Amino acid sequence: MDWPRKLVELDPHPSDVAPPWAEHIQGIAAGPGVWFVTQDDRVWRFPMDRDLAELDRAHPDVLTASIPEPGVNHLGDCDFSHGLLHVAMEGTTPARVGVFDGDLAYRGSAALPEQGDSCPWCAVNPADGLVYSSRFDTDHLSVYRPRWSRTGDEAFDLEHVRDVPLVSEDGARLSLDRVQGGAFSPVGHLYLTGDTADGGLFGIDTSSGQRVIHVVIRYEPGWPEHEVIEGLTVFDLSDGRVPWMRGQLHALVFNADEHRPDLVWLRHFEARVSSAQRAGTTGL
Repeated sequence: MDWPRKLVELDPHPSDVAPPWAEHIQGIAAGPGVWFVTQDDRVWRFPMDRDLAELDRAHPDVLTASIPEPGVNHLGDCDFSHGLLHVAMEGTTPARVGVFDGDLAYRGSAALPEQGDSCPWCAVNPADGLVYSSRFDTDHLSVYRPRWSRTGDEAFDLEHVRDVPLVSEDGARLSLDRVQGGAFSPVGHLYLTGDTADGGLFGIDTSSGQRVIHVVIRYEPGWPEHEVIEGLTVFDLSDGRVPWMRGQLHALVFNADEHRPDLVWLRHFEARVSSAQRAGTTGL
């Protein structure tokens, strides 16, 4: 399946607001009729038919859960696949991937010794069912096969399958700094976010490791008083099911300041495709 010809940024929403779930926000994923959001210490589920900018835990359809794993002190980006929410977890050595069901009941976690103490994101490839991740600063992707043991207590494990070295558009070895998020399109195209001035969005061909798309996200980088690019999700909103949002790729940016609540933007991108791609596909 071909990649989109380009990604065009649309108007953000929510935009420049400070709901409680925006504080140190880390990741976002979409499930059937819901959004999942991770903060560094908490997971949320929001109804998709309500405006994210106006929601907090007082709404009866909002669910939230705190970190359930001893030693974990930081949650990263998340991904929803086959009824399960996969969440990147740090604070332990090695880092871990945790799993929740769609109602945020905790199902367990698996260690990632190949990544040391770093796991900023994780995502399930719909093309092969494998879990992909990387370190924060990386020159390769790590690929895992999920396994569930049903002897006694249900246990989740990730078997390391391979590493995929990253290469640039011209085939040179590639290193990405400050990788914050990852998400797959329905056809198995991997998109990553990088929190640097020349980072932004990257499209990675997981069969070759080649970067095939690079879109710079305009923002004011820095820490702790400027903007941070965080996680992303791929979800097609072109049918108008969420009237105040459009696009197929959605990336979080927040503004951190110790003197006030954090502000958040959800940045939306629309895939522009060639005429040959147009029929029956979003192009992602």
